[in-house]
Amino acid sequence: MRNFYRILTILSITVWVFPQFNINSATHEELQKLPLAQDKIDTIEEYLFVHGNFTSIYDILRVEGISSVDIQTIKSYIIVEEPEITEYLNNQKRSSYKIERWLSAEGNTEGLSEIWLDRYFEPENINEMNYDDLISLPNLSPIDVTAVLKQKKRGEIKGTFELKNSPGISLWGYKNLVDFIDFSSNENQVSEVHFRFNNLFRTVPITTNPDDEGQINAFADASRPEIFRKLSLVYGNHVKLGYVFHNNMGEPQGIFTEKRSISFEKIPLGNFRLDRLVIGNFTTSFGQGVIMETSDYFSPRRTGFGFTKRTEGIHQDLTRSSQYVMDGFAIQMSNSIIRGAFFASINSRDAIINDDSELLTDLNENGKWDKGEEYEDVNENNIWDNASFSTLIVMQPRLPWGASENSDKIFNKITSSVNELTWGGNIRISPAIGTNIGFTFYESLYDRRLIPQVINTITGGEDDDIPGLDPNDYDNYSGDAYYNAYMTNSADPEIAAMYSSEGTSPIWDKARSYRRIRGFDFSTVLWNLAIQGEYGELSNDNKVLNFGNDPHALVLNIYTQFDNLNFLALYRDYDLEFDNPYQRSYSNYQRYKTTIFEDSYWLEDPVYSYLYSGNPQPQAEKGVFLSSRYQFHRSAVGVLNWDTWTRKADNAKYFRTVVTIDWRPVFNYRINIRQKWQARGDHDIQHPSPFQSRETRIRARLRLSSFDQVELLYSRGYTTFSPKPRLTDNAIIGADMMVGDIGSPDETIGISFIHNFDNHFKIKGGSILISGFLWYLEDTDFRMFNSEAGAIHNWVSFNFRPTPIFSLNFKVSHTLDYPMTRVTEAQAEQGYWVRNPLVNNQHTDFRIQLDYAM
Repeated sequence: MRNFYRILTILSITVWVFPQFNINSATHEELQKLPLAQDKIDTIEEYLFVHGNFTSIYDILRVEGISSVDIQTIKSYIIVEEPEITEYLNNQKRSSYKIERWLSAEGNTEGLSEIWLDRYFEPENINEMNYDDLISLPNLSPIDVTAVLKQKKRGEIKGTFELKNSPGISLWGYKNLVDFIDFSSNENQVSEVHFRFNNLFRTVPITTNPDDEGQINAFADASRPEIFRKLSLVYGNHVKLGYVFHNNMGEPQGIFTEKRSISFEKIPLGNFRLDRLVIGNFTTSFGQGVIMETSDYFSPRRTGFGFTKRTEGIHQDLTRSSQYVMDGFAIQMSNSIIRGAFFASINSRDAIINDDSELLTDLNENGKWDKGEEYEDVNENNIWDNASFSTLIVMQPRLPWGASENSDKIFNKITSSVNELTWGGNIRISPAIGTNIGFTFYESLYDRRLIPQVINTITGGEDDDIPGLDPNDYDNYSGDAYYNAYMTNSADPEIAAMYSSEGTSPIWDKARSYRRIRGFDFSTVLWNLAIQGEYGELSNDNKVLNFGNDPHALVLNIYTQFDNLNFLALYRDYDLEFDNPYQRSYSNYQRYKTTIFEDSYWLEDPVYSYLYSGNPQPQAEKGVFLSSRYQFHRSAVGVLNWDTWTRKADNAKYFRTVVTIDWRPVFNYRINIRQKWQARGDHDIQHPSPFQSRETRIRARLRLSSFDQVELLYSRGYTTFSPKPRLTDNAIIGADMMVGDIGSPDETIGISFIHNFDNHFKIKGGSILISGFLWYLEDTDFRMFNSEAGAIHNWVSFNFRPTPIFSLNFKVSHTLDYPMTRVTEAQAEQGYWVRNPLVNNQHTDFRIQLDYAM
């Protein structure tokens, strides 16, 4: 007994002299007090930095060089507890797979992802959120939002019990909502500063839309990778600063986009709330995207439901867009009855400048200009300041003098060649919960005349040396001759319907042309039925409130949901002349599809093909889209998307049907079958360019322990289309067409996997054998391949997350095309003959992404 008290006394003195500290939050000085050799202390400190916290004292045995004897030695000096962290950092540890996807979001989901990340890291009190705050969250329908607002009117929502019992909320909506909200707010909480930093380098080929024509290889230059940096700094709940730097892959030195902004958010002002005041770069979006949405990216079949939401209202611009960038100020205020938004911006735009003939005639007569002079010499007297422009253009990458850099065909620098002043606003009235009626108007003023000159400026080709239409164009196979006259480019009337304008404005003395759009939108919820719509007109006169006589666009949709079933019906009708560069409403195809703009060899410079491939506007069409999701068994879900429409340019009839079945025979095994049928002119034997397409995709996914998984992919497709003259040596109009169809099967088989070594390190990878066309999700990148001879594609991605606030992702992929030839024999420049040459093509691309937040 005496020895026991002696030992207890010694231990008490030791603890008093050397107070225990938490090893997980220990400082460098505290670790130096451990009775261990210096190299062992350094190893423990390095392990904590790389791997994070110890969960128990026995985890220290994982440190190289530490034995059980060492554990006994330091046991009385340390305790092992999870360190206290702020709620902000704790939220970052949740559902990292969602965060990875949002941090890498592209295109139209970028602005939304920023909102989702804000709410995910810093959940907002559900009782302080309004209609716009809720409708922007993923997978919340207007019916779910209305249910929450009605529950708030009953009384304070204090927890999940009240939230679940919101009248009409779906289980799916509830599950998606709880990740972004809490049920209380601490008014006495001290405001903290948090920031997120994202840095991305990659050489992944540019994809403008997920169709076969969406990938652009002509301007890819892996030696100049894409660079994207984003910094978001938040102070408390009301102040947010943002900075963005972006280079598209292949952009020349000195061409980049920078954005800076400060936003004051959710500040009570009497009976109103200042939703947002943004100074600097901002985005705007209202209604169904018919009138105003600032984005550079086209997203096919974007309904506004599910994950295809819009960033409703005014927000900071932290996206990668480079063309439709707003720079100025925007303000939005609201209460439960009315919401008002106003914005004003002045910024440069990329545009195609015309070679105005009357201007050149005057200059040549006076001997002031010669074709051989450089642009800078010609512009000494501001000659080109008076030149008109044909149209705006979205380029990725932005090439100031095109791909050929030929000043004889590109008369003025394309980048930042037109200044645009845009102002407008939206007023929305909410007479009842779930019912909104809005009016939107905007005006864009340009400092050049807007006069489309397609033949004189855009069409032509490599062999066409004389601008405009001349008798020799047919012999030279020039786009000037075949514009609006080539049978397989049947949508050329859409080009002929380009908007033109000349005029001044008292608002801006530099204005030489303008564009005015206005219209109405509405939404209402009746029980479990949501009805929405928007109507817009392009004004051809100064009568802003005179509707019915101008080109218009209309979208209407009806949505209903039950526990296991939802259904959406959408109708759209866009006039050919409704040329609105800020329209982003539902459509299957981009504007100018199946026009001469698709064919770069018929244009004065290949970069002009971006008029189609980079165009974010929808094509003029009229049709009906139906979509439904039905869980007909606890282990099986079916999804149907059916669309039929008519293209306005040539009255071509289309249909597209996609059926998906997701079957889970056992808990950790899923089989997904997707079947698509699509056709154009299927019932018209006289249609000049019909096609039929069928595609089957089967994915089998096995989920393993520790969130590991293995997935097998099999894809098969077949597309047939009528012979095109330019592909069958019958280029001259009037020549006989070959009989039959052209087509080849597409077939792919592949495997991918995810393996989590621990909570801090993860590896993903995959390998696919490709024959034909394939769209493919590779980690967080969307890829497209089109290999006629066949190819093999391999990729691997490493994700390292040493702490909750830092992550590093590195991905590398390699594509090897099988050897192929299209030439039987040819004569080299040196004079010798080459027979049956084989072409081997391979390329490697990478992505490095760093994300940091605190």
